[in-house]
Amino acid sequence: MSSSVSSTGLGYTILASLMFGLIPWYVQWLNPLDGSLLFWNRILFSSVTALASLLLLRKFQLFQQLLKQPENMLWLAAGTILVGFQWWLFVWAPINDLTTELSLGYFLLPLTLVLTGRIAYGEKLRPLQLAGTALAATGVAHEIYQFGSLSWVPVAIAAGYPLYFLIRRKVKVNSLACFMFENLLLLPFAIFAIATDENFFQALSANNDLYYLLPGLGVLCTLAMLIYVAASKALPVSLFGLLSYLEPAIIFMVAIFILKEPLPSSQWVTYGFIWLATAIICIDSIRIVRKPAVA
Repeated sequence: MSSSVSSTGLGYTILASLMFGLIPWYVQWLNPLDGSLLFWNRILFSSVTALASLLLLRKFQLFQQLLKQPENMLWLAAGTILVGFQWWLFVWAPINDLTTELSLGYFLLPLTLVLTGRIAYGEKLRPLQLAGTALAATGVAHEIYQFGSLSWVPVAIAAGYPLYFLIRRKVKVNSLACFMFENLLLLPFAIFAIATDENFFQALSANNDLYYLLPGLGVLCTLAMLIYVAASKALPVSLFGLLSYLEPAIIFMVAIFILKEPLPSSQWVTYGFIWLATAIICIDSIRIVRKPAVA
């Protein structure tokens, strides 16, 4: 039974990572829409897809229960601001040739989550975690030394998501119901932004493919999230954390080999430190996963 669950969780994780990793390539087909319009369309069609998922899975009552919890809704409203910005960035960056910076942010995120656990909850860092964090900091320091600063894109991801996760830990709500709530909060703004943008309707007239590509973006993002959540429930936490590095790796490969984004030679040093830190954290995670099996 355990082997079956692990195989299912592994398959879900790989599939979700592939779906998330291919979104930067997918949005290239949605030109000439800008990143903000893509984001608002994502919210619109993700809301529809999330509602359909709740109804098909017969979990709409979970969303209704959430609406009866004012304190949880206040926390989730604050979290929506944080995660909404991340959703916007995920489609805005590829359109603006910043996919490599996007991948760097997601490589750094697990490391900043380790630090968040230490600062917010007093979690003790293992030696390899400390080593990985130090190497990541060295990579960031090299980037600042070379260019005078670190691109705001990876900083926004690595610093913003931990704050969102801290809020989510306070709220014990079904993930799909929470996703629906977050999208619904942003939906009025999405409808207004789309309805008042003349360029959007001109783009629709000029490119009929947008009629199915835009809904496809919302469906792709929502299904990737649902599969990712399913994977998190089917795998040990440590193994799931280890496999979370698949997504930024795929995003980076899409940026370099498909989107042909340039990567200055000096940045290879930065990425080298980050990847080495990632490898060390992965090794540490493998050790944790293997301990119960050895026992």
